[in-house]
Amino acid sequence: MNEALLLATLLFSETKDLDDAKGIASVVMNRLNRPERFGQTLEDVIYSPYQFSGVNSNEWNKVVNKKFINKDEEDIFKNFLSVAHQAVTGKLEDIVWGADHYFNPKLANPSWAKKMKKTYENEFHSYYKE
Repeated sequence: MNEALLLATLLFSETKDLDDAKGIASVVMNRLNRPERFGQTLEDVIYSPYQFSGVNSNEWNKVVNKKFINKDEEDIFKNFLSVAHQAVTGKLEDIVWGADHYFNPKLANPSWAKKMKKTYENEFHSYYKE
């Protein structure tokens, strides 16, 4: 799977909101800029255990198997593919100010958040920098 497709698949598995997808893509790219901490390649970053709950989820598999349930999902994925392409080519603005972590505060309250700086928040996720 090429890098943009891999990243777009992750984005689709984590959110359905375009701005949130830009934030998540920025987190992934920020992690890629710290290979000693998060991995040498995009694959290393995305497939790192316990990092992205969407990996290999039902939403992930919709993309892999090309089984979108409606045109809206297909359109969302196409938009995310564009975001992913911008990210892997260095053209995506980092809207999360260097964040390398995020979580959904409605679903989680990770202990690591207390030790990091919150850099951005939207209605879906809170973003933090280590």
